[in-house]
Amino acid sequence: MIFAAEQLRKGVRRVLLFQALLTLLVVAGFGIARGRYDFLSALYGGAVAMLLSGWLGRGVLRSTGLGSLFANAITRYGAAMLFLGLGMGVIRLAPLPLIVAFAVAQFGFLAEMRSR
Repeated sequence: MIFAAEQLRKGVRRVLLFQALLTLLVVAGFGIARGRYDFLSALYGGAVAMLLSGWLGRGVLRSTGLGSLFANAITRYGAAMLFLGLGMGVIRLAPLPLIVAFAVAQFGFLAEMRSR
């Protein structure tokens, strides 16, 4: 059991590093092409995706059964809507770079998990 948990932690770290790399590429692209405001918006979107991935990994490590995994998934979807809504609505970040960085980081999660 300890071996499986350690492998899961390494997998979560690998996914987060891959997402960070993709986020930085998107952030750099928006920063160069469109400026500081879009740079910050993209950074926020990527950070939200990474936060949710870390949250998923932590939830899987601490899960006690299918019900807790389901609750974790529902909570993460709600948190994603909340954070993205706060970014665009309250903080007034640019929607396009925020959503693009979030989506690229999420696809990075799927691509890294698929390669395993």
